[in-house]
Amino acid sequence: MVRVLKFIKLIRVLVLISVCSTLNSCIDPFEIETENFENILVISATITNEVKNQEILLSRTFRFEDDGPLSEQGATVKVIEDASIEYIFEENSPGTYRSVQEFAASSGKEYQLSVQTSDGKSYVSDKVTLPQETSIERIYAQRITNDTGVEGLGIFVDTFDPTGNSQYYRYEFEETYRIITPLWYPFDIEVTAEGAESFEFGLVNRSENQKVCYANNVSNNIKIINTTIFEEDRITALEVNFIPAQDIRIDNRYSILVRQYVQSREANGFYEILSNFSESESLFSQIQPGFIAGNITSESNQDDKVLGYFDVSSVSEQRIFVDRDDFLTDLPRFALECELVEIKKGLDEVITFHQRIGAFIDSNEVRYLPDAPPTPGEPIVFPGVLRYFIPRACGDCTALGVSTAPDFWVD
Repeated sequence: MVRVLKFIKLIRVLVLISVCSTLNSCIDPFEIETENFENILVISATITNEVKNQEILLSRTFRFEDDGPLSEQGATVKVIEDASIEYIFEENSPGTYRSVQEFAASSGKEYQLSVQTSDGKSYVSDKVTLPQETSIERIYAQRITNDTGVEGLGIFVDTFDPTGNSQYYRYEFEETYRIITPLWYPFDIEVTAEGAESFEFGLVNRSENQKVCYANNVSNNIKIINTTIFEEDRITALEVNFIPAQDIRIDNRYSILVRQYVQSREANGFYEILSNFSESESLFSQIQPGFIAGNITSESNQDDKVLGYFDVSSVSEQRIFVDRDDFLTDLPRFALECELVEIKKGLDEVITFHQRIGAFIDSNEVRYLPDAPPTPGEPIVFPGVLRYFIPRACGDCTALGVSTAPDFWVD
């Protein structure tokens, strides 16, 4: 799932580049409607030194006004090691190809990607090798104020390669955070009887699984850095993420897994162009590089374009946990909008009023929070007076996350 989300982000950036490359000027405002559309294969392929089922993602460019990419299905995908050993990939889900066997890229060996699409076109990458393996020294959190004056939590990384051979780094992260339901109430209501002139409502126990939940995000930007201009191959206090103090992610307990990729100079150049384009203030600013050539070409037709890069990287990762009270106790915190939702009988009949209440409950958009606690076991009668509900997220954290803690979670 993480790779799929990041792949969609990559495709969107590449599509923007493709659109801009067809424009003579991006100064005047205009309604975006893609012209001169090119149906181009997009490949996201990073093989690492981790022993696992490696993944390669294939898709097609899509028009800017479309909802998203179309997966490239039915392709034949393989990675060739030292021109002799072949690792075959099978389509695990539409556009997602996973190696049949687990394997890891090894130092001193050459790797090449081969893709043949269902329409018979074939693509091949340059031969690439695994860069220097370098471990992250540490990941840590600090309270900081960002460039726009917002206080919050910064996540930083330190790393060092004493051999001086790594030099080119790319960072990704996956963050997980705990959510505590702010207005927990132990009961919900449901329709217990339905008559010709009224409904009856009764209490049911609300699941304890709605009290504490966990949510997950993945990085959606490209964070790269190189140390070629430094005196040594060392990175100190590189900020990889920032969470404002009033963000839900740091309202309770937070965890982040940072992954460091050591990559080649050529891969660094490719990702640097993508990063510059995606982070520009305007999608149609002065940064208009046109078509970005990667290291994958068509064997069938030299004029057939392909977007993407076949990368072989060494990976190191670290995870940390952070409690809000260790850093941000005195700062304003995240607050859900939990205004009471009012339902009041108007001029309609009692049965219509009760039907409205029943439909409101069935919508799963609210949770019951009475102004005065009813007696468990007794029917709840709604006269034509004010009753209260709250938005679902205020009484049920599963509106924002899942109730099962991840395997790695530590309290």
